[in-house]
Amino acid sequence: MTPQQNTGRPIHLAIEVEHSARGDAAVLLLRGEVDYASAPQLREAITEALGGVPVLNRIVIDMAGVTMLDSTGLGTLVVGYRICNLAGVRLTVRKPSPFVARILAMTGVDRTLTH
Repeated sequence: MTPQQNTGRPIHLAIEVEHSARGDAAVLLLRGEVDYASAPQLREAITEALGGVPVLNRIVIDMAGVTMLDSTGLGTLVVGYRICNLAGVRLTVRKPSPFVARILAMTGVDRTLTH
C-alpha cells in the first residue's frame, strides 16, 4: 500500500538515481523530487560517487528529470559541493529542469553549482 496524504494522492518518497562513470567523472542522473524525504538518498549517492571512481575529478549531477527541489534538497546539494571541494573534487549540476534552474537562480546557488 502506498502512503497517502490527506488529499488521497501518493506521497513521493524517493528519487531515482542512476550512476555512471565517464573518464574522471561520476555522473548521477536524477529523476523525481528532491525533498526532505529523498535528500538522504541524494547524500548517499554523492558519498558513493566519491568512492566509486578510481581517479575522480568531477561529480556531475544531471537534474533534467527533477520535478521539485525544496530547501532540504538544495541544502544537500550545497553540503555535497562543500564535501567534494574538501576532497579536491568538483561537483556541478548539469541540465537543471526549468523548476530547478529557477530555484538555483533565486538562491544564487547557480553561480556555484552550474559553472
